[in-house]
Amino acid sequence: MTLTTFFGCAFTAYGPSLAIFFGSIAPNAQLVILMVSSAFFWLISVLLASAIWFMANNSRTTFTVTIIYTVLLQELFRYFLYLLINRAEGGLNLVARHPKSRFNRTGYAFAAGLGFGLMFGIISFITPLVDSMGPGVLMCESCKTVSLYFISAITTSILILHHCAWMMISFTGFTNRSWVRIAWVIITHYGASYLTLLNNSTTINYGCAYQIIGNVALLIASAIIVFADMRHLHQKLS
Repeated sequence: MTLTTFFGCAFTAYGPSLAIFFGSIAPNAQLVILMVSSAFFWLISVLLASAIWFMANNSRTTFTVTIIYTVLLQELFRYFLYLLINRAEGGLNLVARHPKSRFNRTGYAFAAGLGFGLMFGIISFITPLVDSMGPGVLMCESCKTVSLYFISAITTSILILHHCAWMMISFTGFTNRSWVRIAWVIITHYGASYLTLLNNSTTINYGCAYQIIGNVALLIASAIIVFADMRHLHQKLS
């Protein structure tokens, strides 16, 4: 049963993002390099967040405080990554399949977002995933009839897709100086992160369900913004 739980949770957490990787990113070596580079940027942000957590003794057990500086550092390094890609965009376009396409930046943002998301998923879920092979099953605190490993797998999958959308929206926001889009990314990132606290809530029954529904709603809203931006870009080219 534990082996079944392991593979079920692994495919739930990483299946959609790996399908996107092998279907859209892997055939293009340029996008693979961008994805790996963005994963490195995410790792640096978490390394700094870990250093702050280590030094801040009073906030180690307070997730609400930890989320504040962790998300802020991730968004800061998302901007640094944008600056790097923006600076290298001319060279990237020279070796792109369609050098003059205005959708190149969209593709770069998507690959970078997938790198951010996959690295987040690996770091945050790999330990619970290994624990799922143990002799017992840990149940979700707010949904006592559901395995915490399965709830965490669903949450990880959604947040990986979140990072893809956030990266695309933020790149558009940085390029067009759209503070509304930048604010949307930051606010929804905090919202999605704080929603995950409902999984271990002892006061809200079925908090895990509310968390998943809330995160899916935010993901759908972000996807609508992404498609609206792409449609607007397409209309400019027409």
